[in-house]
Amino acid sequence: MSDRASEELPGQVRGVLQTFAAATALGTLGPVSGLAYSAGVPPPVFSALRAAIGASILGALVVSGREPRVRLAGLPASQRTMLTIAVLANAFQNLALFMAFGAMSVALVMVIFYTYPVLVAGASAALGRERLTPDRIGALACAGFGLALVLGTQLGPETSASIVGVALAGTAAVCHATYFVVARDGFPSGPAAQATSLVLTGGVVVSGAGALLMEGSGVVGGWVGSPVAWATAVFAGTVGAAFSKVLVLRGVRTIGSTRAALVMLMEPVVAVVLASAILGQALTLAEVVGGTAILVAAVVVQRPQAPAEVDRLAAAELAD
Repeated sequence: MSDRASEELPGQVRGVLQTFAAATALGTLGPVSGLAYSAGVPPPVFSALRAAIGASILGALVVSGREPRVRLAGLPASQRTMLTIAVLANAFQNLALFMAFGAMSVALVMVIFYTYPVLVAGASAALGRERLTPDRIGALACAGFGLALVLGTQLGPETSASIVGVALAGTAAVCHATYFVVARDGFPSGPAAQATSLVLTGGVVVSGAGALLMEGSGVVGGWVGSPVAWATAVFAGTVGAAFSKVLVLRGVRTIGSTRAALVMLMEPVVAVVLASAILGQALTLAEVVGGTAILVAAVVVQRPQAPAEVDRLAAAELAD
């Protein structure tokens, strides 16, 4: 290994571990959300609660001085614009995904949504921020194959697509890809915790408005007195929002958008494994092979790139 590659290793390994931890945390949201819905919490209400709890935790850490912060007015105008785009992209991604779940089967929605790493790689290459090398193309293909195996087992003969569902799932994928691309270098002066608190606050506004429009008086119901409902909301807000979202931002800034997006494909793998463990069902061969393929893709894409990217990784390690 060259000296330059050796210098890359600590920062890159940290970024990969941060992103993998985020994927693992977000992978718990499927089973946890199921428990919340069983306790009577409407999906848009649960989404708003999750974002509100996560934003409150991060906001408290920032205000107390435990996490660094900057004056937003002091950021360059371009960074404020990029941060605003990130907030909107994340907020509308959640809304579009929720609405897609109501329009067609969840498994089919996820198949479309998890195409976002391809969008991230294409956009990053078009902007000249990352190179679309043969390694990365191969990794994307391998991850796509693995994802098809993991999620394909959940597609039954009753699965049907709808134009609205496909459009919403595609919109969610585009929004999520936009967040990854913008988060890489769009607002580098904004500390991760502070920026993420703003991103989650945007989610509170959009999901809260969606909950009021869709649920009306049903926003506050019997679930308010349910310990299970509040336990799942607190878990989702802490592990599935505050903790995971900060790690996603730090990971993207450290290893780049495409690398981080591919590592994040471990999220559905974790969700399938957890669901299998909770329901006491054995994993299928297709799920095991698919999860392995995604893991291989995530490893392959971490290979050292051009010296300029190595320098950027070192700068990211010093900045955060």
